[in-house]
Amino acid sequence: MVSRGFLIRFIDIGLIAMFGFIQISDIESLAQVELQAAAPAATGPQPAGRPTAMVVVTVSPEGRFAVSDAATGAMLAEALPTTALLTAALRTARDERVTAGREMIVLIRPHEASVVQRTVDVMDACDRLAVRKSLETDLRLQARP
Repeated sequence: MVSRGFLIRFIDIGLIAMFGFIQISDIESLAQVELQAAAPAATGPQPAGRPTAMVVVTVSPEGRFAVSDAATGAMLAEALPTTALLTAALRTARDERVTAGREMIVLIRPHEASVVQRTVDVMDACDRLAVRKSLETDLRLQARP
């Protein structure tokens, strides 16, 4: 009976010490995510530097990539099956826009049925080409049954 009381007191002291350390510790959030409505490409805010040109990369449910110009809607590349082909298409689009004196921004539009890895592949391609990117998401809230 004496050992049971000791164990309960030991657990109680341990919990008090743990909550004390939690309260005095410096807890800091590493990132803040702000959710806001996406502005249309034509009226979006322009940075102070070079003018921007938006290019849209769509990820299909099958995992294929399509690259189009957001301003004109012209298809630059369609049904690309590999990341290497996507990178080549983005490099060509970037070079054309840099030649025109514009900075390219890639808007990534994944299909809701596409594999998330394909979206990450687009982000990696943008990082390799040093191109700014933005991810368009469609948050749908469903009522609980």
